[in-house]
Amino acid sequence: MSRFAPSIVAAQLRAAAIGLSLVAPLAIVAPVLTPTNVHAQEQTDPLVKAVEDFWHYGKIARYELAAARATEITTGGAEPVKVLEAFERVASDRNDNIDEWLTRWQGIDQLKEPAAALSKTINEGRFTRRADPTFITTNISRLSGGDRPYRLAMIQLRESGELAIPLLLDILKDPSKPEMHGSARRAIVDLGRLGLNPLVAATESDDPGQLTTVALLLGDIGYDAAVPYLTRLVETSNVDTVKQAANQALAKLGGASAKSGNLFYDLAEKLYYSRSPLVADARFPQANVWRHESGKGLLRTPVPQSIYNDLMTMRACEYALQLGAEQDALSLWLASNYKREADLPAGETDATRQANQGDAHYYGVTAGAQYVNSALARAINDRNSAVALKAVKSLQEIVGDANYKSTGSPGPLVDAMQYGERRVRFEAAFTLAGALPQSAFAGQEMVVPLLAEAISQTGQPSVLVVMPTQEAVNAIVDPLKVEKFITAGATNAASALAAAAAVPAIDVVVISDELPAAEVETLLGMIAQSPKVRASGKLFVVKTTASQWEARKVTDRTISTTTSVEPASIKAAIATAREMTGALPLDPELATQYATRAGQLIKNLAISRGQILDLSPARSTLLGALEDARPEIIKLAGEGLALINSDDSQRGLLIKATTDGVADDVKVSLLKSVSTNAKFFGNKLADPQIASLDKVVHEATNPDVRAAAAEARGALNLPSDQAKTLILEQSRR
Repeated sequence: MSRFAPSIVAAQLRAAAIGLSLVAPLAIVAPVLTPTNVHAQEQTDPLVKAVEDFWHYGKIARYELAAARATEITTGGAEPVKVLEAFERVASDRNDNIDEWLTRWQGIDQLKEPAAALSKTINEGRFTRRADPTFITTNISRLSGGDRPYRLAMIQLRESGELAIPLLLDILKDPSKPEMHGSARRAIVDLGRLGLNPLVAATESDDPGQLTTVALLLGDIGYDAAVPYLTRLVETSNVDTVKQAANQALAKLGGASAKSGNLFYDLAEKLYYSRSPLVADARFPQANVWRHESGKGLLRTPVPQSIYNDLMTMRACEYALQLGAEQDALSLWLASNYKREADLPAGETDATRQANQGDAHYYGVTAGAQYVNSALARAINDRNSAVALKAVKSLQEIVGDANYKSTGSPGPLVDAMQYGERRVRFEAAFTLAGALPQSAFAGQEMVVPLLAEAISQTGQPSVLVVMPTQEAVNAIVDPLKVEKFITAGATNAASALAAAAAVPAIDVVVISDELPAAEVETLLGMIAQSPKVRASGKLFVVKTTASQWEARKVTDRTISTTTSVEPASIKAAIATAREMTGALPLDPELATQYATRAGQLIKNLAISRGQILDLSPARSTLLGALEDARPEIIKLAGEGLALINSDDSQRGLLIKATTDGVADDVKVSLLKSVSTNAKFFGNKLADPQIASLDKVVHEATNPDVRAAAAEARGALNLPSDQAKTLILEQSRR
């Protein structure tokens, strides 16, 4: 129940005043600070009175009183539409703009939250009212009442926007209301772009009369987005009046420049890149996707604003394919479907999809590598990491040796291995490695190093610090190490990328603006050429906000600034810089998944016969991975090294296997890898290393470790006297 009900406050105030006059006739009573007198309060609706109080107190800067009234309004139980109407009445009486003043008050600390809550309630009221058929119908009925009623009605119909179109079209179809036809046509044209979405959907109607009306209206409204729809009517309609109306409208819009299928493809391109006048109404929380059904007329499906363009792109592509357009429409449809999934906010759903309908991956793998490759190429060109990642993952399921190659130039998968976002790089390398290529291709040399880079991922934040002196580098790096950051440091551009190569990844490059300008530009140029660092955030440590980097960050979202290198400040600035790049998340759990997959692929490549990828670039990284903190990664690294022919592979495995503190299950795995390496490539161990192996064979307390060491020793095919010594020693026990 609303608390805005008639009260006896006014009567109480009068009684109190009379009492005071009798007891102390000479007393001076301080005036009560209120925007209206008591008599007016008796005559005013309580909700309107509360809004008047809020407005008054806000404008005279009594913000604490205004905040109290705002809270009273938003928690009083009044329906949002009633709150909206009260604000409209109060603002109209004062010739004020509601949104302008609420925005201004949200900039004041005391009113920031109360005014924001009021704005939310008012917008809810607008949304509810704009969709109310009674509200729309009432205003449509006022259109024919003369110029002033028309103007007032249009103010309200513009609030309803596209939702008014179906009812206005119904008026135009109704032969019993000829007196309203002219004003209804005028209203649709005056709504302009606001009515465009349902009008183009209405070109699917099977009613020749409505098609004729809609075609002429689209011509009068004047947006070229209607050209494909009108051209389709010219090409497909069997009714002369419809064709004539469509041609007449096209003449106003400059005519049709191509077949409708190709025009729909062009429209789809514009929709994909948000360059079409077919846009969602941004004033409201959800967009509407319109369709026309026979016997039902125009129907709408509310969807999240963020996926509207994606859905409309898909629809335009579907029209293009139906009308025989070039097959690029299929790859664009796939790209927009991947994008639709990526753009869908977490926790929300797409009501245009059926419950049992396949996801974007399903349609991608069904379409085939040719079309997914085109979608991937588009995503790479657009720098859309989320779409690129989805496309690459689809290719993983369908790419093999017969279809991974591109003729004449590097294909999208090879381009993806040079992409700035590391997850895209990794997945592309995984795709090509999983194809087990049997013949050479451009870019093949990038596959194994990327597998090696993936196996070393930890998910911890990684930072490259470039400062004028080593002392300045250490001042930032040392506190970050305490916070478990992975760090690298350098004092000039030449050594910066070499330092970056020594760590698994670089999320942010911290750069001092005290470096010489030429040095900084050289560094930025080198970063731009390095796939590993290209997409990293650039955090400039500046002395003042007058730095050139303050201006450059406005146009380059990979650049951010900080004036403080205090540990807490620099850590927060690094987090902000990471977020600004839009990099896809790679937490420790996901990093381990990538490392595991990379290790398994290296193992598969090593086992495979005939594949042409050289595994030697992974050797040093795999040796380094033997020091990883994750046991499963150590084991996988060992299994990869077991299949690489090099002296340090076998020796590195044994050294790690005989190191104190290594878990027994890890020791067993590494010793078995020593055995595998020895079976393939023979003995690579020196006498001191063999002695350490013998010690494990003799002294290990865990029988599994001792047995694995014995297998490794046997695989080394050592001279018989060494084996004889072991047998004789056991006989004396």
